[in-house]
Amino acid sequence: MKPKDHVVMFYSDPEDKHQVLFTYLKAGLENGETAAYVAGDETPNEIREAMKQLGTNFERYEREGALRIIDYKEWFIIDGKFDLVRTMSLLMEMHKEVKARGFKGLRFTGEMACFFKHGLVKELVEYQESLHRVLEVPITVICAYNSDMVAKYRNGELYLELIKAHGAVIFTGSKGGVIKSY
Repeated sequence: MKPKDHVVMFYSDPEDKHQVLFTYLKAGLENGETAAYVAGDETPNEIREAMKQLGTNFERYEREGALRIIDYKEWFIIDGKFDLVRTMSLLMEMHKEVKARGFKGLRFTGEMACFFKHGLVKELVEYQESLHRVLEVPITVICAYNSDMVAKYRNGELYLELIKAHGAVIFTGSKGGVIKSY
């Protein structure tokens, strides 16, 4: 992945999700970038525990401020509401801070299940379409979607809307494989 890439990932197995997202973040951290993970399907502590299983010292990166694990209630849905402008501002502020601290860039990932949990699918699509237009700054983003949640909306048409809102697609398979489409 390169700066300004906005990728959608569909997964059915959390282990596949972890493998792809943690590898993506690890590569950035090892390259001198900051990494941020917004937890929306699992809690931040569950993400930390899963990261420990991978065997990488993510704890050190978090202590140093290079890795941030954020609860979706502090990023996407604050006080029970989604505000597109506020969320975009948070992303831009994080990017400015990362650059000011001397990091090479920002790798960002978010679990998007929280939008489904709060019945904010329309807002989710609006956010995804806006994010693709805003990525004029060198941020790489992977948006993670549980395939079972997406399939329940609009007779599967939501898949197409999400794919159109992103520059690339990753499908994780039931046998742990990854299919990429660009």
